[in-house]
Amino acid sequence: MNFIKNKSLLIVCGILFSSLSLGCLYDESTNLEGTSWNLEEYLSKEGTFIETIQNSTATLIFDEERTTGTSGCNSFFSEYSLENKSLSFGPIGSTLMYCTDEGIMDQEYTYFMRLEKVQSYEIEDGLLKLMDSKGEILLVFSKN
Repeated sequence: MNFIKNKSLLIVCGILFSSLSLGCLYDESTNLEGTSWNLEEYLSKEGTFIETIQNSTATLIFDEERTTGTSGCNSFFSEYSLENKSLSFGPIGSTLMYCTDEGIMDQEYTYFMRLEKVQSYEIEDGLLKLMDSKGEILLVFSKN
């Protein structure tokens, strides 16, 4: 009788340990669906990182197979494809307002251009980093 109790306890402990181990393997941070991000800095056309223009809000929101956001001037949308750490965006559509704040249209152009070059991503220290095919960081976001 004692042997059966010990064997049952061992089986229960094994199942519990396996469940906990599998839970640790799932990294919630890799699921972008349903998340919202604020653009903090981006790789400029000149190849240096610059912060977004003060008092402008550039965002990126991931829904199911579609992303939306703002550039600091216009709203935009695009389809995206996500598999493991590979991420790419389809053609970007946007509203067509012209904004007169200094540098805002250049920020928008560069933001959209960089999104189209994204091939992978990583989330590190609460920051979403979007990278090109060479692993170079193009855009850096903080979680909204």
